[in-house]
Amino acid sequence: MAHRDEMAELEAIHRELVDRMAGRLTPVHRLWPPALRFACWMLLEACVLVALIYHYHRPDIALRLRDPWYVLGLASFAGAGSLAASLALRRAVPGEEIGALELPLLAILILTGSLLLLHDPVNPQVQLAKFIHSGLICVKWMSLYAAVPWIALLWAARRGAAPARRAEGALVGAAAFMFAFALMRIDCPSDERLHLLIWHLMPALLGIAISAGLGALVLRRRS
Repeated sequence: MAHRDEMAELEAIHRELVDRMAGRLTPVHRLWPPALRFACWMLLEACVLVALIYHYHRPDIALRLRDPWYVLGLASFAGAGSLAASLALRRAVPGEEIGALELPLLAILILTGSLLLLHDPVNPQVQLAKFIHSGLICVKWMSLYAAVPWIALLWAARRGAAPARRAEGALVGAAAFMFAFALMRIDCPSDERLHLLIWHLMPALLGIAISAGLGALVLRRRS
């Protein structure tokens, strides 16, 4: 008899706990598949590209696209941005498989694009004031081109549960700023090596570092 009373009491406690937990649950929307979210992000980048072309693009772009070094560098940064976005979206889904070669490939693409900048000429006669003025303009536009894709991708990553928040933030930053770097090669008329290294590449790398720090703060912890 005592055993039955004890079982009834435990069952009542169990029901109370279940009812309390169920009362705290809120409805959630199922995440879209990573491939679909990646397609939406690429569509957003395409819209940014259209806005760039409508706003301004370098007048010699048709001639530059005939240069294989220029095209290879452009493709390296655009490919790095696309791959980083795909990795960020897939890593935010627990259990999603990531290829063993994808992260090394991302590093190779960024390194290749960076080394190709050394192929561009150096202009030692440029005035310092002009060098700084044109550089700050490029930093401003790169930040603008990266802002909306970065916010969109960070929001998508936050809806998931990335196992490593800092790494996820770095991937989000790499996606936005590497693609913005490629867009700036279409926008900025300068092919001068120091300009590209200081005012294009360094701000992009700084943006990735900042994104990694923010990812550690704003992305959800995986429970």
